[in-house]
Amino acid sequence: MAQPKLLIADGAGTLFDPGSTVPVYGFQEGFRQYIPKDCNIKFDFEPSFDLVMKYMGRGKLQHVQLLLQERDIQKAFVSRFNRKPTEDDIKGIYECFKEQLYPAAARTEEIHGVREAALRLRRAGIPIIMITGYDRKMVDETRKKLTWLDDVLLCFFTNSDVKAGRPAPYLIHRAMEAAGIENPRYAVNVGDTKVDMESADNACMPGIIVTSGSVNLAEADSISLQLGRRHAIFPSLVSVIDSILDGTLPVKLRKLNE
Repeated sequence: MAQPKLLIADGAGTLFDPGSTVPVYGFQEGFRQYIPKDCNIKFDFEPSFDLVMKYMGRGKLQHVQLLLQERDIQKAFVSRFNRKPTEDDIKGIYECFKEQLYPAAARTEEIHGVREAALRLRRAGIPIIMITGYDRKMVDETRKKLTWLDDVLLCFFTNSDVKAGRPAPYLIHRAMEAAGIENPRYAVNVGDTKVDMESADNACMPGIIVTSGSVNLAEADSISLQLGRRHAIFPSLVSVIDSILDGTLPVKLRKLNE
């Protein structure tokens, strides 16, 4: 790759929210509070932290759908309601998820050093664009808590801006278009999930996994093995930005798959 002219970054777990815990809370409470239209009782089932993390990075509606396909959750649903979940249930749990998630935005924490590093990159003339599985309202709620996002981001895109979210490359394509970048060699996509790396691969763009969010070092390494292409692993977005600014990132990435 060439020296990056654009940094594309995921939101929760990458730009902010260490451990990517805010969405997990929304999913767990959304499932627990859900009441189907055909009855008057709550689902009252909480998916495990690890199970919710399994699909982190995807669009949130699809995330709900995938969770409902999990054997343990489907078994609990059938036991509770004497039927299998339907499309209406997927949409209903998604609405409950959003009701729980929006207030939880106030609990979003910073990832140490990211704000300062992002400001340095912006001052160096390299734009940052956020792509996220959050919807626009959740991004707006997060921006109220982390007001510095408006100072460092050129713009942001959500699943509502494209025909398909990650792992499709369309969010990356929108970011490139907004920054006037035509060749993916001049940008880098940074995230904390497998689908972040899949979307980078699908866009023919270098992908970097950070361990500040939903995966640890061993899990990050496993993602590269699963995808059959080595991806750089950094502890956080701070070290990625440092490597962009000191000019060493292209060399580090070229060495990965030699």
